[in-house]
Amino acid sequence: MGRAGRLIWGGRTAYAMDRARSRSIVTFVVLLLTLSPLCQGLEKIRVLATGHIDQLNRLFTFFRSEPLVEYVPVPSRATDVVTVQDAIKFIRLYFPRTYEEMGGYRMIMLAAPEYDLFSPKQDQWMYEAIRQGAGGINDGSVFSIMPQIHNAWANSQTSKAFPNDAPAVAQKGGGESGTMFFSVIINRNFPDPVLTPFVKFGIEKLAVNAVSRLVIPRQGSGTLAWQVGNFPSLGQVPFLIAWDYEGGRTMTTGDFLGNGWFSYPSGPASNQYSPDILMNMILYCTKRRLIEDVEVFHRVKSYFHEFRSRMSLLTSLRDFIDKFGANTDGIQREARKLEQIHAQGVEHYMNQDFSQCEGTMDAALKAFSEVEEMARRAKDAALLWVYVIEWLVASSTLFVSSFVLWTLMVKRRLYRAVRATRLGPG
Repeated sequence: MGRAGRLIWGGRTAYAMDRARSRSIVTFVVLLLTLSPLCQGLEKIRVLATGHIDQLNRLFTFFRSEPLVEYVPVPSRATDVVTVQDAIKFIRLYFPRTYEEMGGYRMIMLAAPEYDLFSPKQDQWMYEAIRQGAGGINDGSVFSIMPQIHNAWANSQTSKAFPNDAPAVAQKGGGESGTMFFSVIINRNFPDPVLTPFVKFGIEKLAVNAVSRLVIPRQGSGTLAWQVGNFPSLGQVPFLIAWDYEGGRTMTTGDFLGNGWFSYPSGPASNQYSPDILMNMILYCTKRRLIEDVEVFHRVKSYFHEFRSRMSLLTSLRDFIDKFGANTDGIQREARKLEQIHAQGVEHYMNQDFSQCEGTMDAALKAFSEVEEMARRAKDAALLWVYVIEWLVASSTLFVSSFVLWTLMVKRRLYRAVRATRLGPG
């Protein structure tokens, strides 16, 4: 299928894309780049995330709320909000312009991209970056059952750096499962504790209602987990595999990150530990110290999420009060103190001192109650006069209308009876 043919996606024609909508999507990505966490003297993991990366994918939420990660999103897959033309534009604008710029990334995440949208030079840069020590994760095995997508990946240079035998999977039509119900078994004998610390939290008991992809390990790779159920004729097949490739380390999973077994936090079958598992996968691929205490790490992640949610509500309430002319300086001062405590928690988190981070964030959340009470009192004081004025207006309207009604209809002071007249003689 040629390029023109591929512009039709999901029943929509890319040629009919609204120009205003295109500009809004570009603005959205620019804001993502602007709001991505910035490294303030502490080494973060710089991630180039490409593929199915948009605001509808849960990876978007993961990256936005992860203090250890500084990421650049480059959507390169047609979705409900991104067309092929959009993806081409994003790659042109936001993909590294030079190999030196590519070398600044410690992690390359391929979330099912349409790999034929990348140029041979870009493909070579990603391959060389992994050879020189970058980590890599690709999901969905060969990304798609569509030949144009999975063959482009299987024939690429970068696929050689990943432990999945992409040409072998492509020969099987992309390796999509025939059923939609599977579970995952963790390999307890894998030498590094990437997934094993999560076993006691019931991740093997999750029953996933979704398709998955066949993974065929290359010789020299190791299996971290198997999937059971979606390939009944094959029985237990690899689900997550990894290997060291020259200076780098890469992984391949049979599911799509942010969906299926990696989905969260929607529904009783969702994997509540998916963000923690994904973070451990990134730490492993970048050869950093892995998460040791899952419970503490999981709580710390929830503290960060709660802090951001409450700070967002506090900021909105402060802005609302400010519109009524109330003095919000005290609220602003206390909010800055909370942000300073949060920054200390982030610093502990960056150093992977999660126990210290938990104590700091717990103190920040406890201090939030006093600031929120201060904001509530300021809101009540500001709205008191609004309520008084509304009451006075309503009351005065009632009194005036009652007076007019009494005067006209009851006392009839202004009432004059109609008198009959007769025309005089002509």
